[in-house]
This record gives sequence, structure tokens and C-alpha cells, in this order.
Amino acid sequence: MTYRVVAAIDFGTHGSGFAWAVLPAGADAPGERQIDYPDQWDDAPLTYPKNLSALFLDPDGNDRHWGYSARRASAAEEEGRLEHGFKMWLRREGRDAARDPGAGLVGTPERAVPLIAAYLRRLRGAALDRIVGGGGFLESDIRWCLTVPAIWEPEERNLMREAARQAGFPAHDRNRLILVTEPEAATVYCAQDAAAGIGGLGSLATLVVDCGGGTVDIAAYRCRRDGSLEQLRPPSGGKLGSNFINRRFQVQVLRPRLGQAAFKALEAAPAQLMELMDAFERLKTGFRDGDSAVRIPISLKASRIIDPHGGSQRLAAEQQGVDDHIVIEPDVMRGLFQGTTEPLQKLVSTQIRELLADPAVAAEGLRVILVGGFAQSPYVQSRLGQHIDKEFPAGVQLMIPPNPSRAVLGGAVHYACRPEVVHSRRASHTYAVEVSTRRRFGGVLRESGAVRALGITRVRGQGAFRDGVLDPLVLMGESVRVGSERTHSLLPLSKEQSELEVALYAVPAVKGLTVKTPGARLLGTVVVDIRDSVGEDVEDRVVDLHFTFGGTEIGVTVVNRRTQARLDTVVEFAGVPE
Repeated sequence: MTYRVVAAIDFGTHGSGFAWAVLPAGADAPGERQIDYPDQWDDAPLTYPKNLSALFLDPDGNDRHWGYSARRASAAEEEGRLEHGFKMWLRREGRDAARDPGAGLVGTPERAVPLIAAYLRRLRGAALDRIVGGGGFLESDIRWCLTVPAIWEPEERNLMREAARQAGFPAHDRNRLILVTEPEAATVYCAQDAAAGIGGLGSLATLVVDCGGGTVDIAAYRCRRDGSLEQLRPPSGGKLGSNFINRRFQVQVLRPRLGQAAFKALEAAPAQLMELMDAFERLKTGFRDGDSAVRIPISLKASRIIDPHGGSQRLAAEQQGVDDHIVIEPDVMRGLFQGTTEPLQKLVSTQIRELLADPAVAAEGLRVILVGGFAQSPYVQSRLGQHIDKEFPAGVQLMIPPNPSRAVLGGAVHYACRPEVVHSRRASHTYAVEVSTRRRFGGVLRESGAVRALGITRVRGQGAFRDGVLDPLVLMGESVRVGSERTHSLLPLSKEQSELEVALYAVPAVKGLTVKTPGARLLGTVVVDIRDSVGEDVEDRVVDLHFTFGGTEIGVTVVNRRTQARLDTVVEFAGVPE
């Protein structure tokens, strides 16, 4: 199918936006794509390509406002509640965030999916207003591209697709709604868009560091001779986004200086707390190493809230008599950043060293590109730059595009135009199917629960079984060309069996693979309906499962050998909310 328009949706922890481009007839060159980045949002304090990732829900749970308007409604003390930060609730390692008092991110996938769907529905509506209402196109003319963090596993990506389906996107059609990881989109932007100011990637290895509100994603690529990109290392990253600095400000500065009672009273007055946090956000974004102390004014309304709880008195005692401002000394400000910048430096250093272990990369040099909304911070730029200069005095260069906050959106638009621009990716885990093995007469018979895979030799009679063995399809770290197929062949145990079921696992190892290998987890199952051949000989009921790897998601195609019928199916992920 030929698409007339491509549109990217970048849903972030702190901010979200969209961008789109009309595809000129008969033209495919990136330079001919004029990308529109809407940057006007209701109640936003400034023009920016992202709206606030927040919803204001009425008492019945309906999303009454979204974006900055949701924050305004909360500040105006409308009846209802403000929800934000819910993207992070999807992450497997972040689902127990309620136990981490410093995280400030409390929620579950069950709560997150409907909230994300509600927000994406609003964002989709804003995009359609521009593309369909203003541009004169049909919704069927659009191919959508949704960005996801590179550190997310297939479960989280599947949850995002489900939220997009609930929001009205054509998620059932994997050609009309495609997914791309955020650092990969940024790499495509730097490789193809002149506005990136990078001058293309050339043949140098490139490490892209995407710093957002919730996560930092790091991925490495090289441009091949044909212009396509190959991933050089599995992505890495963590929960190191700018929102965590905001939370540390509340926990390490506001709470101890105001006192617990006054701080709780301020939390119960979202308008005044948001006013303080807005001021901190502006100071944080512009903070530079070497700046003097910064001061955040306390409004009269905020003073009236904290005074009955001794807040102003305690503040004066903590700040040498100053009770009408929050005074943040430079060393305190650096300390708030430290929990983000130091782990970021270590992550980047690890990736650089692994890349430089390749003699070809070491000989040619390496480029580090910093992108994302938080990449605009002068302090983050200087700390990372100084660290790279100290640890790698030669052969490693740090670069920052003029508009780092646009990199992911712009790259996702380019990627949607031509997904084949990515040639290959590295597997972050070993992906394997669960089998049981029976050894006898030197032969091996593989079985998977009620399912038996074809082994080296068919074995009759009884034998000793070893359960929970994992048969690898793709090994961790392996370079997998996009669209590569790996086949697992199955047959039932009896003539009467009506379905086959295969369990798919992800394992952070390449040897000794079993379901009890440390870190092994069940991704989900693939169920194959074989009712049409019930009663026939087992040997005539073979089914081939073709798993497609290398893409942003795992695809599955089932082929019935007897009839040659093909069926595209999906992995039914474990623990996915209904």
C-alpha cells in the first residue's frame, strides 16, 4: 500500500508530541520531506514540540483535560485528580515503583494502559485535526509510527500497541502502525535530516544517547555503504530521566527544609506546589556548572499554607534567615543532578569501551550524539563532555544537534517513510522456546508441554525426560537482519490433539539455557489451532512456526505442512492486562 502521509507519535514520560510529512509523489529522498512539528498547546507556558504528558480525570474517571490544560485544571482545584508519569508504569522493573519512595512513580500496567490510551486518543485527535482537517487528507492515507524506549522488552512494546489500539490507531495492521525505538529514530534523524546539523553519519560508529524525562536510552549504529544502518551493540539505558531530578528536589530540599507537616500541606495544594516546581524546572534546565546560588520565590498563597505547620520558621532556620525563597546552593544543585549524570557517564563509558574493543572502530574513531529534551541542559552537556574528554582523550567526539528535542520525532517520520533504512539489530536477549528432551539410542526428541518438536531422531517407547530445556532461536548479542526468520517445527502427541502451544522465553545468557537460568522469563505463548487435522496420523500433522526477528517487534507465521496454509499470528504475552 502507498501512503500519502506519515505521522510520528512520540509519547514520553514528561512530554509528548507528533510530527508529520506529506510524501511527494514519485519522490523518496529525505531532503524532499517537509516535516511539520506542531509546537502550540493550550495553556502551555512556551512554544515547544511536546505537550505535557498528563491527564485530569473527573470523579467518574473520564479524561476531562489533557496536557498543560490538565495541570491548569488541577491548579484551579477542579473536582477530580491529575495523573502523570504513567508511561513508566509499563516498565517491568518499574512495576514495583510504589516501594521506592524516591521514585515518585507509582502504578501498574493495569492502571497505565487505559491512561496511556486516553492520552494517545487526545494526541491522535490533535494530529488528525492538522492532517485531515487542515491538510485535506483521509485518515486511511496515514501511516503512523509510534516511538518506544530501546530498553523496553517485547512485553512493554506490546502493551503500547494495545494502548494505541484502544486509542483508535490501526494497531491491528502492523504496516499502518509501526514501532521504532527512540534512539534508533534519533539516529535516522542524524543520518538523513540536514536540520540535525551532523552532516550525516558517514562510516563512523555512532553512539546515540537519548535523554528524556523518564529514561535514558543508548544505542550504537554504523551507516553501511548502501545507506542503511546496522546496530553495533544491544541497547542499554535506565531510569535516569530529568523527572527524577525534580523528585530529588522535593525529597532532598523541599521536605527537609519545610518540615514533614508543611511539605504534606503543600502537596495537598497542587497549584502552589506546581508553581514551585515550574520555577525549579526553569532553573534546572538553564543551570550551568559554576553558577551561583539560585532562588525560587515562595508565593503569598504558599506561605499561608506552610506557616500553620511551622514551614516558614523552619525554612528561615535552615537558610540563614531567608524564609521567602528556596535558596539552592551550587553544590546542592550539582548533588541533585549527580544521581543522573554519574550513572549516565558510566553507561556511556561502558558502551564506548565495548565499541572501541573493535579494532576497526578504534582506528576510525567514534562519535557520541546527545539528543532528547534533557539533552538541552547545559550542565548535562558539560558533565558528559568533560567526562568523555577525560576518559577518552582521542578518537571520541561529542556532538549535539541544534534542536535535540526534535530528533526522535523527526527521525520517526523518516523511519516511517522507509523502515528498511535499518538493516540489522542486535538481540538484547536470547529468545528461545521451551522444550523437553528425551535421550535414547543417541537420538533426541524435543517436546514442549503438550507439543513435540521434531528432533534428530524419532524415538519410540519410554525414556528419561529432562523438562524445561530452552531451544534458542536467536542468541543474545547476535546481529539479526531485519525480517530474519527462525523456524521451530512441531507435531502433536496424538491424533486427537486439537491445538499446539509453544512457550517463548527471553534469557540474558547464551549457554546452559533452561527455564531456571537466572533472569529467564516467560514472554508468552503461541497457540496453533490444528482441529482441521484431528484423527490423521501424527506424522502428517507437522506445523512450522516461523518467528520473525530483527524488527521492533517479534512476528510469528504458522505454516501447516500438510496444506501449506499460512497464518500470521501473535505471541500472547504473559501478564498482559485485559
